[in-house]
Amino acid sequence: MSRLSRPDRFSLLALLGLLALVAAVYATGLGGGFVFDDYPNIVHNTRLQVHWDSGWRAWLAAAFSSNSSILQRPLASLSFALNIAAAGLDPGWMKLTNIAIHMLNTCLVFGLARRLLAVIDKPDASRHDRIALWVAAIWALNPINLTAVLFVVQRMESLSHTFVFLGLCLYLDGRQQLIAQGKGWTRLLAGLIGCTIVGLTAKESALLLPLYALCIEWALLRFRGLNGQRDWRLWAAYMLVLVLPGLFGLAWLLPSLPVDEHFPGRDFGLIERLMTEARVLMSYLRWTLLPDLGQLSLYHDDYLVSRGLLAPASTLLSLLIIAALLVAAVLLRRRWPLAALGIVWFFCAHLLTATVVPLELVYEHRNYFSSFALFLVLGVPLQFATGRIGQRNGAWAIALLLVVLYGSLATLRAREWSNPLLHSMTEAARHPASPRATYGLAWDLVVLSDYSPESPYLKPALAALERAMQVDGATPLPAATAIIAASRSGLPANPHWWDNLQDRLRDTPPGPQPRSALASLVNCSLQHHCNLPAPEMRAMFAAALSHGRDPEVLSIQGNYALNTLGDPSLAAQLWEEAARLAPNVAEYQITLARLYFASGQPERAHASIEELRRMGKLGQNELLARELEQLGEQAAAFPQPNRH
Repeated sequence: MSRLSRPDRFSLLALLGLLALVAAVYATGLGGGFVFDDYPNIVHNTRLQVHWDSGWRAWLAAAFSSNSSILQRPLASLSFALNIAAAGLDPGWMKLTNIAIHMLNTCLVFGLARRLLAVIDKPDASRHDRIALWVAAIWALNPINLTAVLFVVQRMESLSHTFVFLGLCLYLDGRQQLIAQGKGWTRLLAGLIGCTIVGLTAKESALLLPLYALCIEWALLRFRGLNGQRDWRLWAAYMLVLVLPGLFGLAWLLPSLPVDEHFPGRDFGLIERLMTEARVLMSYLRWTLLPDLGQLSLYHDDYLVSRGLLAPASTLLSLLIIAALLVAAVLLRRRWPLAALGIVWFFCAHLLTATVVPLELVYEHRNYFSSFALFLVLGVPLQFATGRIGQRNGAWAIALLLVVLYGSLATLRAREWSNPLLHSMTEAARHPASPRATYGLAWDLVVLSDYSPESPYLKPALAALERAMQVDGATPLPAATAIIAASRSGLPANPHWWDNLQDRLRDTPPGPQPRSALASLVNCSLQHHCNLPAPEMRAMFAAALSHGRDPEVLSIQGNYALNTLGDPSLAAQLWEEAARLAPNVAEYQITLARLYFASGQPERAHASIEELRRMGKLGQNELLARELEQLGEQAAAFPQPNRH
């Protein structure tokens, strides 16, 4: 393993030029707004809205405010809170932060590629730097990585990979010292364990860092230590940080996986998911190497599910290609180890998102690491060609053209993201069968109409909502939004919309979209913008609860019962049930405490406050608990009759 030298002056200047180009390309999209998952995770997450003088408990609450996963991703949430404290709820500044993270990752990718090239080749620092810089350029400018940058909430993905790339760099530095001097464990373990732990505070993608490092051992280093001997301590390290946790994870996950039935809330089962993901991986490979703006999109919820090996026929073909690539990786391991590493990295990068975990089928930001793996494979023929005098100039000319092509396409795609309406129109045009894309366009037209009957956007908005209702797999959101838009603009709601809403709620298990539809109708009623018929609202909740007693639906119904129907007894019953079903959701205890104080039941209110404190083991709920106690003191000073 050759000693890694510092980049020469030309490479450093070229890297600075690349960073400036990356900033210019993505800055084109700064004018766009929040989209899709940005709303529940950032815009509607009130705990993120802190100020510099809010106190440490408020900042702690902001850090642990995400419900995206069991780990709550505190580092990513804290970064959003810092953005809000500095510039308010401004998507432009948040996207600018994302661009800065992507630029930092570009530097780390350059450093990682240099280290990998130094492992397999004789010392040729100048050529290594040029090839590493090219790999970093086509990775940073590839259009498939745009959603990890301009889709604000996917900072979770890019920030997590900051520590993945850094961890692999530290790991390789430690391994270099271990081979050359018999030491280096501090850096090695800092990369392998420390960066994995910190990366997990941004997103679970960092869990794969030890597996990536193991692939480096398989393809390049072969567990060698001082004097070329196998170092058993490396085997022990991987047993502790990868094998045992992996076995425990599988033991926890596999028994709960349905084999012959659909996943909850999905229209596919385990076997169908695995077959479909084979095609998805081939789509990722094609979209990365041969990006087509007509296919790249924020929304892929219209992706066809594989119902059999020949339904569609590309399912079997995809499985055969995957098998061939894995065989090729094994065969290339000795002669072209970097190509073998890139191939296995591509598949390893999708182990969490494209196997048995019942996530959604397709998202482009999942390629943030796997795209680097593919470009590492492309770096092998470039390394070979540039090592031959007769082929050098032609090879670099083709490589430069690829950078220009990717950069141009990324610029065009960033421009689509520069305006909310332009973005939604583009998405709907590319994916007319996508429930999310069609609804996104309708929603932007509703926003532009401002619910004014004189607005030229109102009629097209209602027509777009009608189209969105008819799309196969449509959620309840289009019908709910049409009812709200009509009510707020003084128009009668079409009875068909209520029927569609109730049908969709019965057909769609509780999830983010059905809950959002319910909450939007209730909020519109509470704000006195909408006059909604009580029988239809009751039927709507009955349809939503036909799948079971979902705690969030019960909570929304409790809000409606208290503030619209004026029935605190029913509200308490619904919120208490929600709290029993979801004992770790702080908002339910907060709501119950407020209701108990208002209805003259301070003992029960204080019990909810203590439960709230118990949930915040690090003290993140202490500020909320104290605010509720102050509310209780005010209620005691002005007692109300017990209405429970």
